[in-house]
Amino acid sequence: MFVQYPTYLNTLENIQDLSRINLTSLPDNSLFALWRPAYHFASPNSWMNDPCGPLYDPATQNYHLYYQVQPAYVQWGNISWGHAKSKDMIFWEDVTSWQGYDYVTLAPGIGNKYSILGVFTGATLPVPASSNITNSTITVIYTSVQYLPISWNGPYIKESETQSLAMSYDGGITYQHYVNNPILRSPPEGMDITGWRDPKFEQWSEMDIVLYGSDQGHYYMTISSGIRDVGPRLLIYQASANDLTNWTYLGPLISVPGNYTLNEQWSGSLGYNFEVSNVFSLVEKAIDGGDNQTAHIFATLGTEGGNTTLHPSPQWSVWIQGDLTKIKNTSATMNIIASGVADWGDTYALNSFYDSKQDRRIFYGWVKEAHRNYGQRAFGYNGQITLPREVFVQVYKNVVNIHESISQPGPWTVIPSGQGTYTCKTLGIRPINEVINLRQN
Repeated sequence: MFVQYPTYLNTLENIQDLSRINLTSLPDNSLFALWRPAYHFASPNSWMNDPCGPLYDPATQNYHLYYQVQPAYVQWGNISWGHAKSKDMIFWEDVTSWQGYDYVTLAPGIGNKYSILGVFTGATLPVPASSNITNSTITVIYTSVQYLPISWNGPYIKESETQSLAMSYDGGITYQHYVNNPILRSPPEGMDITGWRDPKFEQWSEMDIVLYGSDQGHYYMTISSGIRDVGPRLLIYQASANDLTNWTYLGPLISVPGNYTLNEQWSGSLGYNFEVSNVFSLVEKAIDGGDNQTAHIFATLGTEGGNTTLHPSPQWSVWIQGDLTKIKNTSATMNIIASGVADWGDTYALNSFYDSKQDRRIFYGWVKEAHRNYGQRAFGYNGQITLPREVFVQVYKNVVNIHESISQPGPWTVIPSGQGTYTCKTLGIRPINEVINLRQN
């Protein structure tokens, strides 16, 4: 995000050595423009965290980035959705402006009493919520919060989290809440859950084929969760394309024991509760060594309570690859065949969208501040969003297993290819071409 900030927001002059100054003694916003991000997207001010519902809208040819924001202070609370739009994911424009609360699109309690204490993370798609809506529409499904606190390692308050829906008829600028919110009022019966939030919904032909033998056009929604003292769970729901207000619970898509890892050195920790999870399919592309036809199923997971031996935080950004196995006649599970770390730094809450304009999947993540709240009021902001990243299937051919390292499970799948060599496949992550081109000029 390239911006120019008003000069009055940089009020502290003649700083020679900040290490000699107690930053907590400085005036509010006095360091606002000193180190503020100019290359990464950041909210106009105050606290921000998870990217929410990023999307490309073909009707307006706009990219949208919604995000969690506390518009009045530099610490978490009063969680709302901020909003910016762009034509190229490089230059962003706050909607409607950067001043006051203008850029807030969804606010607690406004139009939905179930969100009185927060509008948590969710997803958007440029589709109508039902077949009787014919004009251009963007639909959002988000977690509405009416009780706090919410924590994976504390008592879970019943009905604290519900799932709600809203629709935009003006290109994502304003939203009208569904009159019968919430569309999901409670988690599945009989589960002692650690959380139930961050819905992500898309059409998923691979799941349709597993369940029905052909693409039926269903939408599938995952909700991040966990079972207390057991382990994290990713729950999956299904809806007809004709009615995104009516969802049926199918079962747990991903079930693992607490702090599970496929490979302690390479795969990270799946913790005790999932947050901001995405499930998607990627087809190999020839440019990355693939065959242009084989599809692979992946999930990215924000994990809480993870092992900190190899990571500075118990919150991990992890990816897994899996195979779908049909169970009974109504659901399927994802069996892990590969797993890796999506970001070894302090990035969390990765959220993605399919960019139909260029046939690619793009991720954003939340970057926490390294100073850990020291002098935060003087900075006047807290948090930023990663540069956009493309994920893809990376295929390596004619690999020689010299040290037997690829014989163990990890962030790869391995296929013998003859004469003692192997074909290895993994999830690739790279900056989008727009960012790469910018760096070259």
